[in-house]
Amino acid sequence: MVVTEAMAPSAWADQFAGFADFPATLSTAALVGFVEQAAMELLAEHLDPGEFSVGVDVELTHTIASPIGATVKAELQVLSVEPRSVLVAVTVSDDEAVISVGQHRRAILNQDRFEQRLAEKAERLRH
Repeated sequence: MVVTEAMAPSAWADQFAGFADFPATLSTAALVGFVEQAAMELLAEHLDPGEFSVGVDVELTHTIASPIGATVKAELQVLSVEPRSVLVAVTVSDDEAVISVGQHRRAILNQDRFEQRLAEKAERLRH
């Protein structure tokens, strides 16, 4: 993935004012999203129809900044497969160095059941 302005901390400034003056680098939020996307792609072909995965745990370092225009690459290794979740080891590198390491767990869910429970919760919260 090529780092863009939309991935910089300043892109979050409308929601989180403290990010307005950050340098133009890959934000940690975008890094986490990139890792989640890579894990979703890894798992997609192994899911049954009607299933999808959601991130339930993320433990990542983010120790080196990557400027706008840098290319970042995620390498994932499956560490464990349980009946309803998968844990992967993650290494993210940019053009020069490893910028992040850690682990990410995704739960495997039935999409219809998830959406039904979400709709029920949304209804409860409206009252």
